[in-house]
Amino acid sequence: MPSALTTVGGAPLSRVGLGTAAFGMGGTGDDLADATFRHAIDLGINWIDTDAIFGFGGAERLVGRTLAELPAGDRPFIATAVGFDWDGRSRRATPQPAMEPRRLRQQLERSLGRLGVEAVDLVKLNLDAGSDALFEDAWSTLLDLKQGGLVRAVGLIAPDSARLERAERIGACDAVYVELSLIDRRVGDSELLWRRTPTPTVIAYRALGGGGLVAPDDPAGEPALGPLRHLIQTIAGRRHATPPAVAAAWSLTWPGVAGVAVGARCPEQVAAVAPAPEIELSVRDLSDIANLLPTLGAGRGPLHPRRFAKAA
Repeated sequence: MPSALTTVGGAPLSRVGLGTAAFGMGGTGDDLADATFRHAIDLGINWIDTDAIFGFGGAERLVGRTLAELPAGDRPFIATAVGFDWDGRSRRATPQPAMEPRRLRQQLERSLGRLGVEAVDLVKLNLDAGSDALFEDAWSTLLDLKQGGLVRAVGLIAPDSARLERAERIGACDAVYVELSLIDRRVGDSELLWRRTPTPTVIAYRALGGGGLVAPDDPAGEPALGPLRHLIQTIAGRRHATPPAVAAAWSLTWPGVAGVAVGARCPEQVAAVAPAPEIELSVRDLSDIANLLPTLGAGRGPLHPRRFAKAA
């Protein structure tokens, strides 16, 4: 399904985007983050997903560093998020909900400074943040920022259908981010994926289950996922693909999903997942997965993307 969102040059978003949660944290230094970013672009990935809270602004600074060195025509679509803030005097502070209009504006201004841009392509409101009573004011603030030219598109992270409807009564929502993976399929029970309106664009995140779907078996971690990892590896062999690409392709198979944001720490991880849109999972692949999931007790929600209850 093509995305309704487009890059600055007018091209549709690629179906895989680069997530930057690891940027600015241990194991992904400045040069490695830069190499990862550039390799994503070389592979045809044309959007970068970040957030002010990733590395306490560190991810945005690293994204901004690479953006500054790219020709204007090569710059990808940039998405960031607001809704959490922290005490800037301490990098050990815990981000706290901050949805008041004044604080949202301040968060965005700081993000623009770290990214080194005058406007950002997409800003998402993190709905894990703050009181429900502040939601309408927060959403109105994002729409005002869009009207003022500081934001080109606005979205919501993990809304339920009621919250999306509340937002749309005030102004259009351009994008919705939903958690969707083999081990978290709950969104398949909602109305978010089968709405037949042209907007919002639906982006899945955590398609690799936070890495748990493709990590080596760890008896101290999630042993129940061992058989699922093995099956993903088997399907990857059938498809001449990598396990991360198969896991991401499964999320892309769901009706209504325009793209997936997949985190990477290094160029090799980007290369492993970038081919996901080219993988067509067969009836056998999807059935094998659907038959295995109930035996694991891992995750909740529909088992088969082409048979879930709300499918058209």
